[in-house]
Amino acid sequence: MELSKKDARRLFLSRQGLLRKDQSGRGKNAVKKIVDQISWVQIDTISVVERAHHHVLRTRVSNYDPVMLHRLQVRDRHLFEYWSHAAAYLPISDYRYYLPVMHGSSKKRVPDKKIAPEIMRRIEYEGPLQSRDFESSLGRSSKGWWDWKPAKVALEYLYLAGELMVSHRDGFRKVYDLRERVLPDHIDTSMPADIEWCEFIVNRMIGAHGFASEYDIGYARNAILQLTNRNIKKLLGQALDNLLEDNRICKLEIEGLPYFTHPDTLSELPLRLGRRLVHILSPFDNVTINRRRMLQLFDFDYQLECYVPAPKRRYGYFCLPILYGDALIGRLDAKAERKIDHLEIRNLVMEDKVKINDNLIAALKLGLLRFSEDNKCKSISVLKTIPKSLKKILTQELAC
Repeated sequence: MELSKKDARRLFLSRQGLLRKDQSGRGKNAVKKIVDQISWVQIDTISVVERAHHHVLRTRVSNYDPVMLHRLQVRDRHLFEYWSHAAAYLPISDYRYYLPVMHGSSKKRVPDKKIAPEIMRRIEYEGPLQSRDFESSLGRSSKGWWDWKPAKVALEYLYLAGELMVSHRDGFRKVYDLRERVLPDHIDTSMPADIEWCEFIVNRMIGAHGFASEYDIGYARNAILQLTNRNIKKLLGQALDNLLEDNRICKLEIEGLPYFTHPDTLSELPLRLGRRLVHILSPFDNVTINRRRMLQLFDFDYQLECYVPAPKRRYGYFCLPILYGDALIGRLDAKAERKIDHLEIRNLVMEDKVKINDNLIAALKLGLLRFSEDNKCKSISVLKTIPKSLKKILTQELAC
């Protein structure tokens, strides 16, 4: 089967909840539906604008509030925190498929044989605790994020091994509790066989994106290898062969490149856009995190430049991809100055092929105003744009 790049983009964005406004609805139930569909929402510490997990969800649910995420994790226990390719919120229904990673992590060397049992004992009797609760009794204070005290290292080991779970967060700090006090009783905790686990990885990736290449499917391998010292490339290949043989997946070509999809997926086509809206995406969004897929589907060569030395940056420290309808049209480097409720647009760069017209200006204005409001900013300034003429136009439009 063959699929055009345009149809592929629309299928991908539809599965990611971005083809139309509030595609999954509004409110807390829509947030749950989104996480169930896209399979994970990355957690990240950078707060130049809104943190990644809130940014990703607000892009898809227009009335999103962080309280919704908190309730889904803490009160309803529909979500849990663990590692996919990075730290993430995950559907609790997927819990058993992370047991192989937990089991592999538990085989790694215990950081301190005396500290880990003491941590478990204290949490059992005192209730949920965070790393700073152990500072005086178990370890020296940290000199920075790269120099964790022994108690924090042990807490993270117990968390990755599945002995502890994140009960909730206090601000942005993890609060840990015993697994049996966090995990709902109805959740299946049977260890999946290796091939069942890898078939889950394949099906989850295809389901969340509509289609996936071998590279996409192997995207989680690095995290698994890092956490467990286990390379599952051969197992994933076997899972692909099994699913193809049983016709549970089939092959697909998108402009000559090979992908896999589910047999009934293409029945969703053709997909129509709703009103063309501008969305400012997080660099850690599920749409943007796989840079190779961005380049293949959107012809958009993207790099997050906060990891690039300042003199070598082309666009800015924290440049955000701009989605307009089904196309990535530019990047925005912005900072939310929260003390003065102000959004500073440091650099806005449009792709060379993009035509600036009235419809785009109107959509860009609404997208920037919504982004400013989402970041609790009441004013916006525009310092630099490419093309240069866009600065004057946006400054006037945003002042209205």
